[in-house]
Amino acid sequence: MTKYQCIECGKKVQKLYQEYKTGTIKMSHCEFCKEIADKYIEYDPVIIFLDALLLQRQAYRHILINTKFDSHWKLALLLCMCDAFIKLVIQRTALASQNSDSEPFNYVFIGLELYLNFIVAATELIMLLVSVLTTDALKNLWQHRNLKSMSTHQITKAVIIANMWHILAIPALLWGQVYSNLYLWLSHGFVCISTFQALRVVTQEDNHFWVAVCVGVGFAAQMLVSGFIDDLFVSGYLDKSMW
Repeated sequence: MTKYQCIECGKKVQKLYQEYKTGTIKMSHCEFCKEIADKYIEYDPVIIFLDALLLQRQAYRHILINTKFDSHWKLALLLCMCDAFIKLVIQRTALASQNSDSEPFNYVFIGLELYLNFIVAATELIMLLVSVLTTDALKNLWQHRNLKSMSTHQITKAVIIANMWHILAIPALLWGQVYSNLYLWLSHGFVCISTFQALRVVTQEDNHFWVAVCVGVGFAAQMLVSGFIDDLFVSGYLDKSMW
């Protein structure tokens, strides 16, 4: 079974390179577009990272399809920790603006808030994954496709990797003074576009409408769950633990 793709046209290829006994390799060319199947094999990871940051579909095909990367669950933990820290900074900044008294922080409560925000972030990520996978499954049923053709593993990996761009909001929150919320919303928008691009790669869906629906439903469900948890647990806890 062919597991590689040409990063230029998305067609399947048998191999990405030919390795010789001398240790040299020869890059394979795609039979359809005649381009090098995967030029990123010889590229520095920093260049691949920058191309992914520029939302290049070729970079996403290399990362999600042609690279054996199964540590996305570790990335998910890192993502939840970063998201929990972002939430903590936002909450503490809001509390500081409401209370002008120069009373000391209760660092025990800050640690508990960080753990609570980690649980919230993990719940939001799980809700996003479940919503995207469910929407994609319903789309396949609507189009009379076999659900076995749906790559749950690939979609999960694509969503997690695309959401890693949330870390771009951390410097803005730490160093920003006036426009922190603007930077935060810009990072959310960038993550949505990145998720759209990643899902286009792994689902190989020609109809961009269905990919947009999956992304829209996923992030809408995530925002609803986030608002519900915040109103039910986080806000009440902060009112009791503030300062």
